[in-house]
Amino acid sequence: MNTPADMSRRNFLKLSTAAAVGLTVAGMVRPAFAADVKVRKVTLDAIPEDAVACAKSSELVQRAWDYLLNEINALHDASLRDKVMSFYANTVPTFMQKYQSSADVKTVYVKLQNADLVDPAKTPVDKLFPPLKDLSTNPQPFFSAPGSGYASHHSYPGGLVTHTAVNVEITKAVLGAYKNVMDYEYGYDITVAAQLLHDLAKPWVFQWQKDGSCLKEYTVAGTGAHHIFSVAESIYRGMPADEVVAQACAHNHPGSSADEAQVVNWIKVAAILAGVNPVAAGLLGADAKTLPTPHQQAGYIVHLGDHDWVLSVPAAQSSVAMLQRVAKNNYGMSDQDLKGIKFNKFRNYIGAQYSFMHVNQALAVGDAFKSAAAIAESVISK
Repeated sequence: MNTPADMSRRNFLKLSTAAAVGLTVAGMVRPAFAADVKVRKVTLDAIPEDAVACAKSSELVQRAWDYLLNEINALHDASLRDKVMSFYANTVPTFMQKYQSSADVKTVYVKLQNADLVDPAKTPVDKLFPPLKDLSTNPQPFFSAPGSGYASHHSYPGGLVTHTAVNVEITKAVLGAYKNVMDYEYGYDITVAAQLLHDLAKPWVFQWQKDGSCLKEYTVAGTGAHHIFSVAESIYRGMPADEVVAQACAHNHPGSSADEAQVVNWIKVAAILAGVNPVAAGLLGADAKTLPTPHQQAGYIVHLGDHDWVLSVPAAQSSVAMLQRVAKNNYGMSDQDLKGIKFNKFRNYIGAQYSFMHVNQALAVGDAFKSAAAIAESVISK
């Protein structure tokens, strides 16, 4: 039996895989916003290369986007609601105002390196921050960003909104379960707001490239840089301390000293980038080694809610692998085509129209190749 100290993010998931699969199968009915979604068929030559156009062409993505906007508007606290909406409207990492020169970047990099918060072997100084055209231009709209790296979950235009929508649904379900079973209500606004913002830096970190793939992500303090930058931006824009702490817990819970230390380091990095003292801001305890006590439940619930990736990572990987076979056998793509924009446009469009979750489910029914081919042919004619 695992002790609390053993309950790392990955160990927790290993223990809960069977339960998660059961819940997934039981919950295959689409939520209301995705009911009767229609796909838009195009010819192979007419697949949009532009990620924004691809996301806009998807009814699934646009309904997920509308769902998120509605969830923001459903927050009770008007100030919190307005702040969360501002992140969705403006995806510029405004904390980058502090790092407009290479000297500024080098200075903060050395500070992080001296604190053992960045590993030069994994993230060199020139890769600390993704490219940013300027502080007045969005890297891309929130609704066109992928859900993660190109070999990971929801890696298609609009994947970020479908991923976030699922996570918000999970978070609300956890809150609802405790209300219905334990007869108590817990901080809805802070918890849902933290989930809505947990991946706010992904439009910047995962910018689309000319070959139809997205930027590679580097790590900071042992986690994907998007997580650090998202927390830093929330701090920089003045989000409430309890929201920031809950958001920081998305990638791990503070249920053991080792796990809590990870979250503390992420907050430390984010606070350094934002130019804020984390203790004075109420983000860390007085010793700067723990989260504020007593721990709030929001962080744990946000962490639970951010587990769509458990299923959606392997679902995306198996879907893309099968779509490569379909592209080669049914659409005449060469091995070289499978490594570049021709196939990337193909998989991006299918992902945006259906989601890789939908494709993956189809692979489990009958002949996997025929199922994938049927999905492809329903949206892309030869």
